[in-house]
Amino acid sequence: MSTPQQRIHDATRRLLDLLEHGESLTPEAIELRSELAEATAEAGHLYDAYYQVEELLKDAQRHHGPDHESVTRARAAVEAVRAIGMRAAEGAAEG
Repeated sequence: MSTPQQRIHDATRRLLDLLEHGESLTPEAIELRSELAEATAEAGHLYDAYYQVEELLKDAQRHHGPDHESVTRARAAVEAVRAIGMRAAEGAAEG
């Protein structure tokens, strides 16, 4: 299993390849942006991750409409980042 840092690196590289062709809102790009945000949260950069998923959700809804599968994936990324943040807060409170 890869580390969050490796996942960030891989998702960023693949996303940059897509962006060279102007494909920031395709389902594949939304999946990569979701993966990047989740890995960023797991790496402990919660502020950046929250920003990424909020922008992703806004972009996906604006481009695809509220019921598209890409919007569903973006919502799942928002929830995943929130869950990671909650676990981190609980761990900090216990430690």
